[in-house]
Amino acid sequence: MQGQEAEAQMTWMLPFTEVEAEEIEFYTNELTQVLQTEAERHETLAQYDIVWLIRQHIREINPEDINNILKIILLSIHLEKFDITDLNEYGILKKLQKKEILNLEQDLLQQALESILKEIPLHPISLEFIEGCLQHFSNPKDCFSVLLPAAMKIGHTFKQQKLASQILEIYLRFDTNHLEALRHLAIFYQDNANYSQGIETAKLCYSLSETLPDKIFAIHLVLRGLMGAGGYWQEVCSTCQQLESTLQEFIRDQPLSIGEVENLRLLTPAFAIPHIKDIPIEFRTVHNQIANIFQTSIKAFAQ
Repeated sequence: MQGQEAEAQMTWMLPFTEVEAEEIEFYTNELTQVLQTEAERHETLAQYDIVWLIRQHIREINPEDINNILKIILLSIHLEKFDITDLNEYGILKKLQKKEILNLEQDLLQQALESILKEIPLHPISLEFIEGCLQHFSNPKDCFSVLLPAAMKIGHTFKQQKLASQILEIYLRFDTNHLEALRHLAIFYQDNANYSQGIETAKLCYSLSETLPDKIFAIHLVLRGLMGAGGYWQEVCSTCQQLESTLQEFIRDQPLSIGEVENLRLLTPAFAIPHIKDIPIEFRTVHNQIANIFQTSIKAFAQ
């Protein structure tokens, strides 16, 4: 803390030359704990440059401490010192490939994942980091709230639908039938002109959907893919009929308890119908009723 970094290293490493080999691990842990305590003390004082420096020394003494490395990554990003090469230099990617890591702090891992995706969203190495992280969450859903916003920003704001698809594909390896992930994956496939996969994924969404609002939106995704691809006119017409009949079933079954997100999806599916057939009296009768259900629900949610 007095700016004599080299002297400090020499001071704390010199005793290691005088101890028996079997004692080295004990003294290494003791030294690490001293530095860890000091790092935490400076963190409470918001002296993050000093914390970063101490943690770099902890990394040299104990390079296998993955929690310390994750904290260095977070500090580097906060201090604008982060470089993509750090991920390889710290060996974090190789460490995350291990199936079991003792004492890994999942909250810390989630913070690091979120920060990496914000810092380097479009770099391919982020996919490797995501895959490494995912296998260490006891429940993959714990990090879905981090991955989905990142994928949506990458796919819709940055228009990198392929990369957004890859993020969700990795997630689905760990949580196979996650309906929300599949919905967004179908959209990314379709927006990237990967229509066959987009249509198949949308059909999978439908097969997994249990509630009428979910089925309506899944049929919409199928129709979206078919219309975008072109050349599916007969299937477009039959899918449109399926959508209309499901909308009418939904109207007949009211009142139904639906969530806010499901409610917000109610109006979108009807968009395709007037593009497929020009019978406004049929369309408006159904759509006005759906809009009324939508409006009533919005009032309830927004009291």
